[in-house]
Amino acid sequence: MGYDQKFVFESMQDAGSVRKYLEAVMEGLDKGHLVVAAGKEEFVLQPAELLTFTVKARKRGGAGRLSLTISWTCPEEDKPALDHTLSIKAE
Repeated sequence: MGYDQKFVFESMQDAGSVRKYLEAVMEGLDKGHLVVAAGKEEFVLQPAELLTFTVKARKRGGAGRLSLTISWTCPEEDKPALDHTLSIKAE
């Protein structure tokens, strides 16, 4: 079994607000530490020095989409330790 966490947030924003989020992402990449939060949910990321950057753009009818993906591989020591012991009980 692998270790998996997921954070999703979606809302309508004006261009100035989106720019502020992107600037915060840029600062977090520079510092090697990003925290995304919404409500009580907080997600901490520590991007590696070497990143994969993917840009996808699409227009269909009157709608457009721009997707930016930044990904990296975490070193083994950064992954949380998992207890791989199996326990089965009948009570």
